[in-house]
Amino acid sequence: MNIVDKSKEIVKYICENFEEWDLDDPVEEEYIDDYEDLAGAKEEEIKAFEDTFDIELPKAFKELYRYKNGSGYMCALPCVIGERDMTFCLMSLDRITTSKGYFQNKDALLADYPDFFSAQDIERLSDSRIKPYLFNKRWFPFAEYCDSCYLMLDMNPGDDGKVGQIICYIHDPDEVVYVSESLEKLVSEVYDEICS
Repeated sequence: MNIVDKSKEIVKYICENFEEWDLDDPVEEEYIDDYEDLAGAKEEEIKAFEDTFDIELPKAFKELYRYKNGSGYMCALPCVIGERDMTFCLMSLDRITTSKGYFQNKDALLADYPDFFSAQDIERLSDSRIKPYLFNKRWFPFAEYCDSCYLMLDMNPGDDGKVGQIICYIHDPDEVVYVSESLEKLVSEVYDEICS
């Protein structure tokens, strides 16, 4: 199965099991209707996004966005990150662009915030796959949970990371954690966990 087919099955699962994830009924709230009406991103929109940020989006990312340009209010990616259950809504390319105007629009190390991160905190949060930043211009938030946690496409990984890996910005207490080596792998992991 490709990323689009797995994504369709995940959305179907959410519609049938929303209570397990403490979500509103997506059918009753008409989130699924709105989701089904969403179009995919056109090639020129994807190209314009890549040109704006001087990146080449991973193939599977583009494939998913050609199918649906975001997910609106439909929680399309339920994840367990650490001990937290999070149900992410995918952001449209326009929404990602807008968010880059105020979030992940500068480079700032964890060490730049000594009032919030002690040397011990920085050591605890250290992961050689992720650069020790709190904000990074080459991190692209593409999915959000509760307007405070974001899955991000990491186009500037640490020494042991991979371009295009998925990381998560978690707010309060703030931290950035590794999630998966790619969006394709993450969708597969979620699919295998909940649909198999």
